[in-house]
Formats: sequence, structure tokens, C-alpha cells
Amino acid sequence: MHSAIRHEVPWVGRRAAFTLVELLVVVAIIALLAGMLLPALARARDTARGAACIGNLRQFGVASMTYSLDYRGHLPGFRDWLYAAAKPGDLTSGTLFPYLREKPVYLCPTDARAMATKAKPLQPASTSPTFGNSHKRRDYSYAINCGICHATDLSRFIAPTKTMVFMEANLAADDYTGEVGPMLVSHSISFHHNRKGHLLFGDFHVERLGARAYDPLATTRRFWFPTEDMSGPGGMALGKGLVP
Repeated sequence: MHSAIRHEVPWVGRRAAFTLVELLVVVAIIALLAGMLLPALARARDTARGAACIGNLRQFGVASMTYSLDYRGHLPGFRDWLYAAAKPGDLTSGTLFPYLREKPVYLCPTDARAMATKAKPLQPASTSPTFGNSHKRRDYSYAINCGICHATDLSRFIAPTKTMVFMEANLAADDYTGEVGPMLVSHSISFHHNRKGHLLFGDFHVERLGARAYDPLATTRRFWFPTEDMSGPGGMALGKGLVP
């Protein structure tokens, strides 16, 4: 018998595995692409959240307009738009809720992420019907202008395009007021979106403003007060220091 003779034919397409240098080049290219794409993706994500925030305020505008049609042209009152005094912290008890029933609309997506990183208030919830639940983490990002407290009637607004009604507010994690006013102008708005924030005005249009545009605007009387009455809740003088 003849012994079988094996002839190994080399595979022409076979080649050695990646060398270390080639592997490092690939890793460097991937890192470079990631460095280029991640900021763009982050900007796109922030833009989407900003658009959602604008959409929320527009829904506030539609809800407020619908409310005014049912209440002879009046906007919701600043004391109970968010929740009833007897049910502090309960959005469903607010006078605006029947017109804006989607709870997520009350919270800006960017603010929601920031809130998730903050420690939960440890003190027990307050049961005071006057001051609300001051130790419950808030579930809203927008606040009403308390300067309209004496003029919720839209027909009395001298310049509705200039008077702010709601804004994306700079609120404490356990805020319970849902209000902003001229006493703390620099702390009223929250610049969540690339150093800009959103506001809803008396004609129900929404604006996106940065500090450079907001700061001088917020020192004017008409921004806070729809009429010549510049007193706040309980007759407090809120218009001091504001310019015409």
C-alpha cells in the first residue's frame, strides 16, 4: 500500500491578525469620532428638551386662554392656580388643572433631570393650608407672575405682549408657591437651556431669553404689572426700583 501523501495548499487570502499599531489606530479613530459626535448629540438632546419646554408653556397658554373664556376673560388666580390651599402639593386641585390635565407638562424635561440629582427633602411635609407643603419635592417648573394679582382680567392689560404671565422659574427643590415676582428679579427665571429660559406673555406668545435680554426687561414695570397698580398680594409695594 502506498502511504497517503498530504499536500497543504496555502490559503492565499489568509493574513495575520491586526498588529498592535493597527489596533491603536482604529481605537484612536473611534475615540476621535466619538469626540466629534457626542457634543453634537448632547446639543441635539438639549435642543429637543428646550423645544419640549417651549411646548409646555404653549400648552399653559392654551389652557389659560380656555380658562379665561370660561371666567369672563380672567386668568387663573396666583394663589390657587397650582393647587388649592386645602390640598397643598396636589396639582389636580389647582384651578388650571381641569384645562391642563397632563402632569408631565408642568415639569421641564431639563429641570426634571436636575431635580432627580438633588437630595430628597428630609423634613416631614407641612400640613398648613396657608403655606402648603414646603417639604415635598416639587413636580412643576413653571411659576405665575404674582404681579397680576390685582388684574387677572385680560381686558385690563395695557400691553399684554410685554407683561409676563408664566415663566420657567428658578425654584427651590421644595418650593411650594409656584410664584415669581419683582422682589427677586435676578432669581426669578431659570436658564436651563444653553443659558436661556422661556416665558409666556399676556398675549400667550412664548419667548426664549438669555440673561442679557432678560435682565433689563425684568427691571421694567410693564413686565411685571399689567396695569398702573404696582402693589402685590396684601397691598405690598412690589414696584419699587422698577423703571417705566
